[in-house]
Amino acid sequence: MKTIFTILLASVLAVSCSGNDDTSENPQPAEKNVHNFEYKNYHLKNIVLYKGPIAHESDPGESYLNNYWNSYKEPIWKKISVDTKSNLIKLLSGTSADVSYPIKVSKDSLFIINNNELNYIGTFNKKESSFTLKRTFQYVKKVPRNNSTPLFVSRNSTFGISHYTTIFGNSSFTTPSEMTEPGDEVLWSNIEYDYKAL
Repeated sequence: MKTIFTILLASVLAVSCSGNDDTSENPQPAEKNVHNFEYKNYHLKNIVLYKGPIAHESDPGESYLNNYWNSYKEPIWKKISVDTKSNLIKLLSGTSADVSYPIKVSKDSLFIINNNELNYIGTFNKKESSFTLKRTFQYVKKVPRNNSTPLFVSRNSTFGISHYTTIFGNSSFTTPSEMTEPGDEVLWSNIEYDYKAL
């Protein structure tokens, strides 16, 4: 009788002790690899304007941008998909403007790889499920000098952030002191587009 009781007691103890040792019953959730975002709003970070003949930095206000970019308040791409497993970002507009790039993520900064170069495109926050697309708008106009040079005008928008050193020295003007003619103009603006998880 004692033997049967001992065997039963040992069996009950063995079953009760092994109840939580199997981790396959409580698997850890898989890390999300594809993050889908939708455009929510924009933030104008700055507008910088230099005008000849005596160029100095000024802030003309947001309405001034409408002279050059009337659609800056909304990005071309309404949705963005970031695939951290395939290292790919898709910028989606629902038109022929859809584009995808290979990416590199460093902390919360996201870079696209274009022509074997890393280009900063924005911040990617996994914890908050958010993405901020950074765009910069640049306009440079250099009027002719003594009819010896043609009019030069450049207007573009790219990913990233512009500042003094990315404009002067990398355009028709090395410094604002070269903007000696009425009509010479340098303008740039940095805008952030916020996206939230779908």
